[in-house]
Amino acid sequence: MRNLFYLFALVIWLPAAAQKNVFLTITPKFFGSPLQVGPELTDLSGTKFTLDHFDYYVSGVKVVYDGGQMIELTDQVFLVDPANYTMYLGYLPVNDIEAIHFSVGVPSDLNTSSGSIAQDISTYPSNHPLSFQEPSMYWGWTAGYMHMILGGMADSNNDGIVDNTFELHNLGDGNYRSVQLPVVETETNTDQLDIYVDCNLDQWMKDIPIGTVGILHGTGGFNMEILKNVETEAVFTQNNTAGITEFNQQGIAYVDQSKGPLILHWNNMSDAKRIHVIDMAGKVVFDAHCEENNGNAELPELSNGLYTASFVNASGQLLHNLRFVR
Repeated sequence: MRNLFYLFALVIWLPAAAQKNVFLTITPKFFGSPLQVGPELTDLSGTKFTLDHFDYYVSGVKVVYDGGQMIELTDQVFLVDPANYTMYLGYLPVNDIEAIHFSVGVPSDLNTSSGSIAQDISTYPSNHPLSFQEPSMYWGWTAGYMHMILGGMADSNNDGIVDNTFELHNLGDGNYRSVQLPVVETETNTDQLDIYVDCNLDQWMKDIPIGTVGILHGTGGFNMEILKNVETEAVFTQNNTAGITEFNQQGIAYVDQSKGPLILHWNNMSDAKRIHVIDMAGKVVFDAHCEENNGNAELPELSNGLYTASFVNASGQLLHNLRFVR
């Protein structure tokens, strides 16, 4: 009886994991700077190029927390691109996050006609990551989804002129690649944890001759090699400035819903360069530059639900988070 009493007392005094909204932000970088689509860039081999598109799927997310416990979010698939790279992982019972595991691509059970729970692309809602996309991420019912697509124009003969189209659109269950990354989270507020990770495109493109590769759609060759880089190169990393201290917000922000259109107002955002508004599914519903310390922006028509407006600086670092209900 005494042992049962001590056990009961221990259970009472064990700290319970608090439910928190958890977000994963994978910021696209190129040689440590925020990735830009359009301007001329130079890869590791010295080849000049311009980027037209860079999109990839993230799935199979696992959150390691509180002494090695794990939450598997196997039902979630996210589509990441240079303007949409924050994912809402859910309202999770975690205190401290120790690692994040995820895979690049669409898992085999969803990918092709042979997948155990695959469905025709036309049956997905239009806002679903596995629905039709522009540019397309789908190669058909038999070949399945493209895990990652990268394309633009590159210098084909080292004369300094970008003159040749390149496209790497990779397919195949064998090219589904996994990442395991120790992380420290940012405690944004009492009920929100953010995980900030960098995606280093310069490392992802390592040893890919974009000047001469041409247009490739498939499972082998350079399409296979570029996805191998996910596991062999420092493609996904965490900046050493990430910390577990509570986030100190800069400035003031609020949403005025009194006059019809939603108006986002902000004051004293001296370092803010961009605003992202994200819904509870992790989808960016509004994205804009923010060059003024004080200002406002009209938001698009939003369905009812919880949203997060994030103000970030030129390096993608979070300055202010505002949660609001429509």
